[in-house]
Amino acid sequence: MLLPCGAAALEFTVLGRGGGNIIFASGTFERGDAARLETLLRQTSNTHVLAFRSPGGLSVEGLEVGRVIRRAGIATHLPANTQCASACTYAFLGGRVRTMEAGARYGVHIFSTSGNRALLRRAEELIRREGTAAVAGLIRMIEEDSAQLAAQMAYYAIEMGVSLRLLEPNFRTAHSTIRWLTARELRDYNVVNAD
Repeated sequence: MLLPCGAAALEFTVLGRGGGNIIFASGTFERGDAARLETLLRQTSNTHVLAFRSPGGLSVEGLEVGRVIRRAGIATHLPANTQCASACTYAFLGGRVRTMEAGARYGVHIFSTSGNRALLRRAEELIRREGTAAVAGLIRMIEEDSAQLAAQMAYYAIEMGVSLRLLEPNFRTAHSTIRWLTARELRDYNVVNAD
C-alpha cells in the first residue's frame, strides 16, 4: 500500500508490511511538517516505524516532528545508503527505538538562525529605525535567539534520552558543512539504541 501525503516539504509515504505500516519521510523539513505527520498517524493505524532520508531543513520543525514520533510511540530507522542530516537528526531522536542499517549516514552541524523569518523581520525593522547604529542591537538579538535555540536543543536531547555530548559535534561544525558521526559515536551518544 502506497499513500503519498503532501508535495511540499517532507513527503510521507506509507508502506504496508506484514501486519504493520512503515512511514518513509523524505525531503526537507519545513513549517507544518509535524502537524501533517500527526494527521497522517491518526489516519494510518498500526504504524510501527518512521524511516528517514533528508538533508535537513528547519531545526525547530525537526524537534517538533521528533516529539510527534515520541508521542506516537513508534521507532525510527535509517535504511541503508540514506542520509539524515541537520534537522532530520533531531526528528530521528524521537523514536523510542532508533536503528540504522550499514551504509546509512547521520550528519550534524550548528543550526542557523538565518531562516528565522521573525528574527529577520525584527532585524530589518531595527536597521530601518537605527541605521548603522543598530549593529550592537543586531548582535544582541542574534545571540539571544541562538542561546534560546541551543537551550531548546539541550532540553530536547535530555527529553529523548540522548547524551548531551551529541551537541558538541553539532556546535563545533560550521553550518556550511556536515559532520558525519561514526557508528561508535552514535552508540556512545545513545542516538542508535538498538540493532
